[in-house]
Amino acid sequence: MAFDVGIGKCRSVQSDSVDVWVDGSIVRRLVPETKWQRDGISVLQVPSKVCSPRHRVAAGEEVYLDTGLITSNTVGKLDVDGSGDFAKARLSLLVPTIDPTPTPPPPSRKASWR
Repeated sequence: MAFDVGIGKCRSVQSDSVDVWVDGSIVRRLVPETKWQRDGISVLQVPSKVCSPRHRVAAGEEVYLDTGLITSNTVGKLDVDGSGDFAKARLSLLVPTIDPTPTPPPPSRKASWR
């Protein structure tokens, strides 16, 4: 089941990638061990091909990723502190795991009255 995930405000659009200002919740999902600074300085660069075709990508607008286009080896680049130093980030960490067939809870053990 594919759906769109909003990740932040578009900073700029290139021919093959989109730069997005992301907040702490996105940074913590991508690199939980990072000491994150504050909203508005972290930039995530994502390939244009994973952006949702249902939402227009434009500077200043929310950027949505199509989860159906993200695989386990899809990568972007993350600049946590806004310094221009980008490091690879696995975009699959942004996709929540949804199990369409959840396992039933184990049967409860009832007390024996005999």
